[in-house]
Amino acid sequence: MAQKAATVEISELMQFLRSLLHDLPDERKPGNNTKYQVEDAVIAAFSVFFTQSPSFLDHQRLMNSNKGKDNAESLFSIEAIPSDNQIRKLLDPVPATTIFMAFQKVYQRLEEKGVLKKFLYLDGEILVALDGTEYFSSKKINCPHYNCRNHRNGTTTYFHGCVTPVIVSPNQKQVINLEPEFIKKQDGHQKQDCENAAVKRWLNKNHQNKYGYPVTLLGDDLYSRQPLCKLLLKQGYNFIFVCLETSHKTLYEWLEFLERSGDIATVEKKQWDGRKNLIYRYRYASKVPLKDEDSSLQVNWCEVTIINEKTQKTIYKNNWITNHKITNDNVEEIVKAGRSRWKVENEGNNVLKNHGYNLEHNFGHGENHLCELLLSLNLLAFLFHTVLDLVNYTYQKIRELLVTRTSFFNDIVPY
Repeated sequence: MAQKAATVEISELMQFLRSLLHDLPDERKPGNNTKYQVEDAVIAAFSVFFTQSPSFLDHQRLMNSNKGKDNAESLFSIEAIPSDNQIRKLLDPVPATTIFMAFQKVYQRLEEKGVLKKFLYLDGEILVALDGTEYFSSKKINCPHYNCRNHRNGTTTYFHGCVTPVIVSPNQKQVINLEPEFIKKQDGHQKQDCENAAVKRWLNKNHQNKYGYPVTLLGDDLYSRQPLCKLLLKQGYNFIFVCLETSHKTLYEWLEFLERSGDIATVEKKQWDGRKNLIYRYRYASKVPLKDEDSSLQVNWCEVTIINEKTQKTIYKNNWITNHKITNDNVEEIVKAGRSRWKVENEGNNVLKNHGYNLEHNFGHGENHLCELLLSLNLLAFLFHTVLDLVNYTYQKIRELLVTRTSFFNDIVPY
């Protein structure tokens, strides 16, 4: 029964993906070998990431020889699996955006099941953390959309990156990843693309009202710039961004003035962490100019310093700007939301790179869309795993015994 319940959940998720795979571009000439459909190639590629196997064909052959059956058909409804090279050729013409609706359908499903309510914070808001990461690099392979890094020894590294938005909460260990925004040289532009420009494109594509809840965006110091802050406010978002003194001279000059005049509020709380007493010292100020100009955006600023009460040593210190009103009653909550930004790195990109998804592995570049589509399928696999971890009791219990997902799919016999 347990295996059947897990399979039902997976098949429901797979239906979200399969529902999008109609009328896919196929550049093969009539009369060519069309034993495999492009849809087969998409599902076969997805299965590599979902089962976390570097070679899906070898994985299936191993299961077949060991157990007399494989999960290609039972999990993914694949009767004939294309070879790795066939998969790459068939997928290269397929834009990554083809499968983006699957991310949105999963989001809607989590909303229907009431899962998203567990992530709500700051009086019923969703926190979306933004961060950029690289997913393909080579010293030989490049394309019209690459970014590059020139080294002192005269060599060049060509790379692709993306922004990976994820829903986070200080009260949840999981993160829910959304569709990516690619960091790549744009058509008609000579300059390299950058994370900040990619986030602006993401904002223009994703208006706040698509989520059904108010949304607060979280990000590091790179995001706390006036053009980006004004754009996201225009789109209906709120924000809490790290704001460092080294990159915001005017703001911190104002804070020095406010401190001298006694206009920076301070709140202290003590907390036992199981071994020692910690002092959490919160400071905040309102309506501070972000830039030295008349049209400057005014923001609210807060800071936390965590101190070992016994030794009086500072353990942690950080600062943020936000458009949320800060008070004695909510400054701790604002800081917790700001600090949860790290989850996009630790629970998101770090997991994708080091815990089975092999995000930085070169699965294939292609000439058109291959590397972006493969990256998107990998992120979708991560999302599907998260959904099962959130809502499938059987999956949760089996994963407690088989900690890695590779073990899970190697050891569970499908039917």
